[in-house]
Amino acid sequence: MLLITCPVTRTDELVAQRRIRSVANHPTHVAVTVECPACGGEHVLRTGRRWEAARARVLARAAARTAARTAAQATTRAAAQASAADAARAARVGVPA
Repeated sequence: MLLITCPVTRTDELVAQRRIRSVANHPTHVAVTVECPACGGEHVLRTGRRWEAARARVLARAAARTAARTAAQATTRAAAQASAADAARAARVGVPA
């Protein structure tokens, strides 16, 4: 028996051995394909130290990219607001923009 979390229903499910479809040994991880009792689909579960380390690196890179993109958007938004404020101020005092 395996305890898995179904990615479709997000519930913990016990999977019997007869529902294991395949097991593959890779250099970085072991992949087990199981038939899910909750949704009926097949899910690939991976485990292993090197798999987790590689996955953590990918997630860290994605988080850094997202943070950089958010900072760039905030800077662009602030510049647009500043130029709009400058134009409004110029209109109030009668200075051509």
